Amino acid sequence: MNLEKYRATIGVERLKSFGYGQENVTEEYLLQMYELNLKTSQSLYPALSMVEIHLRNAIDTMMQTLFSETWLEDEIKEQRILLNYDHNKLLQAYETLQSKYKEEDITHGKLISELTFGFWVNLCSKKYNPIIWTKKGTFRGVFVDYPKDKKERIHEISDKLNKIKKLRNRIFHYEPILHKKDKFGVLYNDICKMISYLPKDNSGIYEKTNNFPYELAQMLYNMKQ
Repeated sequence: MNLEKYRATIGVERLKSFGYGQENVTEEYLLQMYELNLKTSQSLYPALSMVEIHLRNAIDTMMQTLFSETWLEDEIKEQRILLNYDHNKLLQAYETLQSKYKEEDITHGKLISELTFGFWVNLCSKKYNPIIWTKKGTFRGVFVDYPKDKKERIHEISDKLNKIKKLRNRIFHYEPILHKKDKFGVLYNDICKMISYLPKDNSGIYEKTNNFPYELAQMLYNMKQ
């Protein structure tokens, strides 16, 4: 099997990685897995997009109620809420916006959009219990449909969000994601649970664009061939 013809395009090492540790795989198999990886990654975009956008907007809405409507801008001027790592990420995001816009054109919405998914996931951790999550109404202010019979534990949310973040980063860096196919159903279930906890609207966009269950079934079928 000569993969040198892919060196300047897909890349030899990258293409080999889609063999997922199997011996004596063919070029045809590697290309099939590469294509399947792209299709599966693409099909997860609506769900990952919904988690990220709904999470950050729900947290921002809650933080505006808890602190002030300009809590992010206030935090840039004086660090009072965020821990050092997250505060530095906020300052970096603000500096990036300063390089793109005039100061008066930097809005709260632009600042929210510039912050990474990791920033919002970090806020959903028990290290922020004292200043955020133990305050009355904060947990339900974000995870509005969290089961009423379950104890509100932010660390359980954090565990799920960090797994989702790892998958999201692999997809956004064009890395193989099918190497743990037996865990895919669990991961997708975590994404669905998170979406079910967060605020919703009646747009129906997610239902119209989410075709991951079909792609997952196709993936599992093709990987058995």
